[in-house]
Amino acid sequence: MARSSPMRGALAAFAEFGDFVLSHREEILRSWIAAVDQHPDISASDNLTYAQLLDHLPELCTELAARLKQPGAERVKKETKRDAKAHGWKRWRQGYKLDELIREICLIRRHFIDTWLPAFAATEARFDFETQNGARRVVERFFDNVVVEATVQFVEENHRTVREMKARLRATRKESAAAKAELIELIDHRLREPLAPLLFAVEVLLLEDSLSARGLEAIRVLHRNAKQEAQETDELLKLIGRMQISK
Repeated sequence: MARSSPMRGALAAFAEFGDFVLSHREEILRSWIAAVDQHPDISASDNLTYAQLLDHLPELCTELAARLKQPGAERVKKETKRDAKAHGWKRWRQGYKLDELIREICLIRRHFIDTWLPAFAATEARFDFETQNGARRVVERFFDNVVVEATVQFVEENHRTVREMKARLRATRKESAAAKAELIELIDHRLREPLAPLLFAVEVLLLEDSLSARGLEAIRVLHRNAKQEAQETDELLKLIGRMQISK
């Protein structure tokens, strides 16, 4: 069945919005970085250069434009998943906490919807209220997927660190007092300390009303995994506390 004229019109308007995003990409990216860098609750960004803050945001911006031009394209979905996970990995390496990663992506999403959606609407008469709402839903679903995939990768990196710590513990049955203290400090700093904001961030994300059903279920799984990781980290610290110290 052929698409109705209003639907074809909306898809054409979405595609034009995608072209608008591509033509303003550098300006959009600068505004995103400024918003992130100035936010008081994303302290991990303070010591990063502009290039470090950009990371995979240029690719994600291009993929957002492609999603608007072709909302159902599987290729775009796969590319977005790849670059969102890469962004989550890089933010882990840069010292972000999970709540900062989630806040960053949600901030970029809100900034895009509040700034660039009306900016395009002001130039395109066909971009009426209903069409804007449709475009907003496409944008929200896009960033849903970015949040979920980046968060999944971030938590996987945290789990990998737990596994490495456990392997190191098994390989070292006797530790000097200094080595034991260093190991406890490392686990406390890299694992235990970020868990409280991690759990808080996931719980906040569970209340995010723009998440899709798929995104919400993924966040529920992350919440369960984060709680289990908190328990395992406490057990790991207790085990180290009982380790025999070499004389």
